[in-house]
This record gives sequence, structure tokens and C-alpha cells, in this order.
Amino acid sequence: MGSIYNDTNPAYSGPTGGSSLAAFFDNRSDAESAVSRLEDAGVPVARIRLMPGYEADGKNAGAMSDDRSGFFDALADFFFPDEDRAVYAEGLRRGGFLVQVNDVDDALYETVHDILDDEGSIDMDERADLWSLEDRQQGASNTGFAESAHGGKASEDLAVSESAFDDARPVAMRDTAHGSAKVRAYTLPDPGTTSSDKTNRQSQGQSQTQSQGGSHQSQGFRRDH
Repeated sequence: MGSIYNDTNPAYSGPTGGSSLAAFFDNRSDAESAVSRLEDAGVPVARIRLMPGYEADGKNAGAMSDDRSGFFDALADFFFPDEDRAVYAEGLRRGGFLVQVNDVDDALYETVHDILDDEGSIDMDERADLWSLEDRQQGASNTGFAESAHGGKASEDLAVSESAFDDARPVAMRDTAHGSAKVRAYTLPDPGTTSSDKTNRQSQGQSQTQSQGGSHQSQGFRRDH
């Protein structure tokens, strides 16, 4: 069988501040090309992460891993909100590749976004809807991705309780004012933010996302300076 996953920067502890941009790719060549372009553009290597998903060998071409919770756990130190983490984990299980750039400053923001938004990256909202539909059609919604991304028992089974981590563990918030259909933007709370503050801000962010009319109404890219 092929490999499951192998983070290219396993020793990196996650975002150190500022903005974070993430994009998902269907194949390794596109993901690695994006990483190379980011490095050529002057992005410090330590800020770039490539998380490969399940790669079936030739004999099992087209197969996907049964490891749902394992991929979810593997993304723990990427600091995504649980709903986004579940979507990326499903993509990795299906053989995709996640590229994230952390601590993106204003000088490189548009360059990083343009590289990640280029040919090869995918619209994760669109893809998540497709995966949910596939699972429902296959009668797998009780245990599959359909509920993991939208709540329910599968989501509870996948989600890792915040109490399992140190109270100081940061959780990034989806920045709906930036990014694009194929690039998701995230921001970390201020270092002095308390756990209750984080909970309140996450709830506000979720409400804002819901009020924008669902997954297909992604905002266009803009960066305020």
C-alpha cells in the first residue's frame, strides 16, 4: 500500500502570528510546484508547509484511505477550526495535498495568494459539497464525511476536544474578508486572548460565514493595507 502522510515540516510548531493562507491540490506535482514558486518568491522555507495525503501505490490506484480520524489528528498543529480541519482531512484521505503558508506579512501577501490561487488548486467549498453528496448517495452519511463537515455523530467522532490540548493552544479563525474561492485565509487570536475570548470570536466568525449565504458565496480576494 502507499504512504499515508508525511508532513514536510514536522518540527514546525505552527503559525507564529499574522495571517495564514492555505490551498488544496489534487496532485503532488501541482502542490510541489506551488511550494517551489513560494520559495523562489522569497517566502521563508520555515513558513511553508506541505501535507501530503494518502498515496495509493500502482496496484491500488484510485483507492482512498479508510483513515478519517488519523488525518484529522495529523492536522492538529495546523490550528484550523474543526470544521475546516475536517474538510482538509477528508481531502487528504482522498489523496490530495495541503499547502499552508504561515505568518504572511503585507509585503508578500498578494504574491503568496496569487501563487496558491493559480492553476492546480481547488475550490474546497465546492469539493466538500461534492463529497457530502457522494457519501449520502452511498448511504454512508452516518459514518462518513457528510456529517463530519456539517455536525452530527461523525463530527463528534472526528473532533478532538479542546481539553485534550494545553489551554494555550491557539485556534486560528477563518478570515472571510480575505482569501478567495481556492485560497482560505486565517488569522490567529492576539497572544493575550483568553479561551473564552477565542470561543466568542469563533462563534461570531461562524455566524458571519453562515450569514453570507452558504459555501458557494466566497468573497473575492482583497488585502487591506
